[in-house]
Amino acid sequence: MTASPILVTSPTTRSGTTLLQRLITSSENGICYGETCGRRIINLCEFAHKEIVNVQNNQERQAFEWNNIFEENYDYWMVGLDLPAEYPTHALVGAVQVYRQSYDDATQAIDKDIWAVKVPNVSFQSVVKTSDLISDLKCIYIYRNVYDVLRSQKSKGWITDLSKLVEGCTEWIANTEVIVTLKRNQFENLPAMLHVVEYEDLTENLQENIDRIEAFTNLTGIKPEVADTKINTWKPTSATNFEPEVSYTPPQNLSRQECEIIDKICGHRMRELYPDLQMERYLANA
Repeated sequence: MTASPILVTSPTTRSGTTLLQRLITSSENGICYGETCGRRIINLCEFAHKEIVNVQNNQERQAFEWNNIFEENYDYWMVGLDLPAEYPTHALVGAVQVYRQSYDDATQAIDKDIWAVKVPNVSFQSVVKTSDLISDLKCIYIYRNVYDVLRSQKSKGWITDLSKLVEGCTEWIANTEVIVTLKRNQFENLPAMLHVVEYEDLTENLQENIDRIEAFTNLTGIKPEVADTKINTWKPTSATNFEPEVSYTPPQNLSRQECEIIDKICGHRMRELYPDLQMERYLANA
């Protein structure tokens, strides 16, 4: 088995998970797989967690049905008949363990000791469910100010109208609730499996953050120069030439109306997380 796996995630897309993925992959002993791999793990753990709860909630019914079968009574509807005893839970937990083992094996096959997956836009509830099933999981949770998140989303064509802007604001508010609670406590007494990174601090104080990430994850030799190149998209040159024609799309400016909507929805949270960052900074380019 490899060292503790790492989940790299964030409250929303365009929050810095790509930079963390590149930094981790530049290390001597680690690899950070992409969003496809990450979503598989999150979805599998979500499914397993939901089904384990269902198994627990149906124990009395299952006991009744199995008693009937053992007594050779077959005259009833058995559509919900599950595996007996603890076998359903063992099967679900085992499925996650087998899946994780495949990631371990793949990582060792490329002579790396630690694997991570990048999955932006994951709630803390999903992080907890995943860590319930992968007990040694470590999570790096990176957050970014909402204005720059939405400017970057706008450049990708994801913010196409004001309703999409409101959706983006609402998502950012929902998934930064735990972050602001932790900040009110000066990020003290964090769970051992959690490391929180502010994107703006990461880019401003890169080496300090790399040192903290290495201490948290046991990664070694992360190359800070990776951060010198901005990467936030991938557009191949052609269907047969995978060299990127475009690898970075500059963020788009926000209109005054957009800034005012963001401030109305997210202003109270921004003033807690970024007390020195005012809406007027973005109005200057509106």
